[in-house]
Amino acid sequence: MVESWGLAPEHHIQINRGRVFDDALAALGPAVLSGDQATWRREHPDERPPGSLKGIVRVQFTNEHGVEEAGVDGGGLFKDFLNDLIAEAFDPVKTGLFAETPDRTLYPNPASVRRCGPDHLRKLEFLGAMLGKAVYEGILVDLPLAGFFLAKLRDGRPPELNDLATLDPELYHHLLSLKRLPPHQVEDLFLHFTATDASTAGDVELAPGGSDVRVTAFNRTRYVHLMAHHLLHRQVRSQSDAFVRGFRSLVAPRWLRVFAPAELRLLIAGAGGRIDVGDLARSATYSGGYAPDHPTVVALWQAVNEFTEEEQRELLRFVTACPNTPLLGFGQLTPPFCVHRAGMTGGSRGSEADADTARLPTAATCMNLLKLPPYRTKEQVRKKLLYAIKSGSGFDLS
Repeated sequence: MVESWGLAPEHHIQINRGRVFDDALAALGPAVLSGDQATWRREHPDERPPGSLKGIVRVQFTNEHGVEEAGVDGGGLFKDFLNDLIAEAFDPVKTGLFAETPDRTLYPNPASVRRCGPDHLRKLEFLGAMLGKAVYEGILVDLPLAGFFLAKLRDGRPPELNDLATLDPELYHHLLSLKRLPPHQVEDLFLHFTATDASTAGDVELAPGGSDVRVTAFNRTRYVHLMAHHLLHRQVRSQSDAFVRGFRSLVAPRWLRVFAPAELRLLIAGAGGRIDVGDLARSATYSGGYAPDHPTVVALWQAVNEFTEEEQRELLRFVTACPNTPLLGFGQLTPPFCVHRAGMTGGSRGSEADADTARLPTAATCMNLLKLPPYRTKEQVRKKLLYAIKSGSGFDLS
């Protein structure tokens, strides 16, 4: 997927940290959404309309008072913006645009119109485009999408019965057990060909006249498949279609079909589990006086190698904002994982050195940068790093 950057426009946007989603939609909507582009042309007849989102996006952050933050975006601020946007907009509680499965994966909320009003499809299309932008740029995001929705994102096919296991495992097993019940027990359930529609909170017929059709041993297989089709496709079709439309404005469908749904999940969010510390150490860069053979750096990797799986993932989240490993290893992480010496960079002595090692590590997630004081032992590295990670006190944008 190669495109000349010279043909793609560059976008400069200003984002208030207190309203990331709203500002992003207002600033980038005309470049993404067909409806917004038409409005733009009507309101700005003498100006060239915004181009696609495939060009560079430069971000200027402002604080809650509207004061510009220091810093020039060389790519790191955009990554920071993208992670903040996704964390806010995909939160089921904050926006209601997405719902959560029992295993805490996400899919478009079938009740989004009740939560968000008539603008819900426009917002979903925009978020699809922003996720497409993350994939297009190779930026990992901490976004666990449901398996059935990943399949639709990949090739647009309606989900099948087995996909219901990724939405509601308990209901899936109940429906399978219905197919095995003795005939008289099926009829004793007094089921009809109806289901609850999330968008209206009322009943909907699974087939014409379904409210008058009892589920029996003869039609239960059809009932099971119609129920799965309703839950996975019918009640969420408009929301899914809007999101997929936005996503495919950045990522070509023919390119997506190369990946299985599980591989697409890795492409978007990376791989979970224990990290390959050797790969991370080999791929890392160093600055501020550190080098691969510096005693503090050696102690760092020894400590990380002894972390639990959860501690390793939290370290990645602390430094990169995503707890997972890139699909093709840490060599694909952009920008590279960097360990920077925090504190005095010269030959610190006495109280200066003690002051350095008393500090906690900090991280700049926009640059995948770990700012590590020159601790003297592996145990000191372990203790300070885990404290910073677990207390959430180490974030630093500088």
